[in-house]
Amino acid sequence: MHDAASSSPSSSDPHPSSEPTQGPGGDAVSYEEAFETVGAVIAWYGRALLLARRSGDQQRLEELKTQRQRCVEDQQRLKDAGPKEIARIAAEYATRLKELKAAEPGPES
Repeated sequence: MHDAASSSPSSSDPHPSSEPTQGPGGDAVSYEEAFETVGAVIAWYGRALLLARRSGDQQRLEELKTQRQRCVEDQQRLKDAGPKEIARIAAEYATRLKELKAAEPGPES
């Protein structure tokens, strides 16, 4: 029997279960959290792409496009990922985001 109160066909959650999974550090990681973390990295690359376009640095532009595309693919992969893969991707992208933010000044500079 289907319980209409527990799931809605109009739900914006593309992942069948948004139950938190255990990350490598023992922290609970949900699909939504992983999706948002990867999205934050994609946004960082988007800003960096804009700066590379403005500076005319074609090599940097191509490198950033490639990296951003890999992130988009990983974000899409989350839809079919199991709990361990979701936790792995979330941890990888949380680390990457910290590294990206620490390595370069923001667009305000």
